[in-house]
Amino acid sequence: MSDHADDLHDEDDPGYRGPAEVTVGDRTVAVDVEISGRFDPLLGRHVWRGRLRRLAETLGTDASPAPGTTVTITVPDAPEAATARISEVDLWGSHMVDGVSRPPYPLPTESETDGVDPA
Repeated sequence: MSDHADDLHDEDDPGYRGPAEVTVGDRTVAVDVEISGRFDPLLGRHVWRGRLRRLAETLGTDASPAPGTTVTITVPDAPEAATARISEVDLWGSHMVDGVSRPPYPLPTESETDGVDPA
């Protein structure tokens, strides 16, 4: 029996872990994020998801965004902000997000992906 645990992790995509600015509606707050993704050959694009830590606490518990809420994530030195949708709130209160746009971190270059555009 073979071990396929590594099939879910793309070694070429280091993702991003660290501080980020997250915009929810008209409010922007600084939180810690952990984001990773991979190129999906069936979709023909890069897919990503992540975790926003302490978002509700930073926004204030009365402003905790619900699943389905669209957020914008900006990481330091990123070429552009990224859009994601909150998919769930985990047991520890972190908000899980699914990427809607390109990820907020640099993707592998075309030469690193054998000529396939990872986005």
